[in-house]
Amino acid sequence: MKSNRSASQTAQRGYMLLMVLVALVAMMISGVAMLHSMDTGQLVAGNLAARNATVNSADAGVQTAVAWLQANSALGALNTDAPTNGYYSYGTDQAWTSTAFWNTCTNCTTTDNAGNQVSWTISRMCKLTGSPGGIGNFCASTTGGTANNDSMSSDGVTYIGSSKYFYRVTVQVVNSRNSSTLSQAFITM
Repeated sequence: MKSNRSASQTAQRGYMLLMVLVALVAMMISGVAMLHSMDTGQLVAGNLAARNATVNSADAGVQTAVAWLQANSALGALNTDAPTNGYYSYGTDQAWTSTAFWNTCTNCTTTDNAGNQVSWTISRMCKLTGSPGGIGNFCASTTGGTANNDSMSSDGVTYIGSSKYFYRVTVQVVNSRNSSTLSQAFITM
């Protein structure tokens, strides 16, 4: 009878060893998954912080573009395109996601204190290049009225004084993680 008892004890010991090994593997997999989850959370938080920093850089880019507009607003300088300065005298859509487009502007890219590359471009919201009052050139302005193609709809306020035209400033910010953010602002001058 002693021999029957030792045979069943040997089988039980092997079975328990297998159960313990399966439990250890399950605990190891859950530990690795927990570490991976924590790393992913840190990456997401870092990406959100980098994105928020690019918004501040975009505001600085808009301010720089407005300063360029103010410096070049005299003597009809805004009636012709200046692509190397990032200025277009008509309001056409551009290839905002194209690297070649942003490389055209050689004088409108800077690096800020956070290491972000800030580039801007300005489009006057006119149908054609040239003088805003030229034949066939319709420009979005604050001088509107009730006629077709003016910037104000019927029953709109008729402004008295000199025309103020709309300009679209588009800013691209590329951060140190090589992700980019596009921001646009409309201003009048």
